Amino acid sequence: MLILENEIDDAVLLILSALHADASDQDSHRGEPGLSLARLSKRTELRMSTLRRHLSALEDAEIVSVVVNEDGTGRAALTRYGMAIFDALDETTGVDY
Repeated sequence: MLILENEIDDAVLLILSALHADASDQDSHRGEPGLSLARLSKRTELRMSTLRRHLSALEDAEIVSVVVNEDGTGRAALTRYGMAIFDALDETTGVDY
């Protein structure tokens, strides 16, 4: 679930923060954009099933773009809309993630 009683779920904030940090780090992009699902799972310390559930909801909301390969590997990246939302959240909360 993305929003719980007018607050954003902590797991969603972790995912958005990790993807935003990756998008902001120009040196990390040596090929495909975004983070591998395995690396995102490790950075957020979320189980893959939990991560995939949240990414599915974020993708439905067009905040995140997810590409999953036939072998189950994949990548996730913030969309432009997702970047704008994260930046707005960052400005309104005044908290560094």
